Amino acid sequence: MHFRQFDARLNAQGGRKTASAYDAIGAAQVAKASFSGMRFLYRLDGKIAIWPMDSLAEHGSAVVEIYTRIYLRRAGLSGVKLRSRAELNRALKALGSPPARLRFEPNDHQTDALVTAAGMRLVATTEPRAFDPQGLTPQIARREGWTFGVL
Repeated sequence: MHFRQFDARLNAQGGRKTASAYDAIGAAQVAKASFSGMRFLYRLDGKIAIWPMDSLAEHGSAVVEIYTRIYLRRAGLSGVKLRSRAELNRALKALGSPPARLRFEPNDHQTDALVTAAGMRLVATTEPRAFDPQGLTPQIARREGWTFGVL
């Protein structure tokens, strides 16, 4: 199987084997989410920047593909699912963010979202090439995109 460029970079950083967007077999399949995302992106075309295919405006929103496990790894918590405020706040602290002031115990989807936001904020402010990673050519951007955080 030939990997996309960002897949090769993720694997070189110790990421697990990436899955094809068209993998529709088994519990680890990603096709359903991929197809939903493709329809969503199609509807957004021309209305909001979709990075890296579109240029980013100086201000405003953009749609960015992310790989949430990268930020758990950066927080020193690879291979775990966070399901409590204490675990979440430990990860947020490791990523330089203040604690979450939740009035409930979060589930792993909620903690993934909060840790990812904290990780993306850290990367965007501390790594000048976050939106201009080495190896991302205009041809790769148009053909396959890139996952934010995979530098």
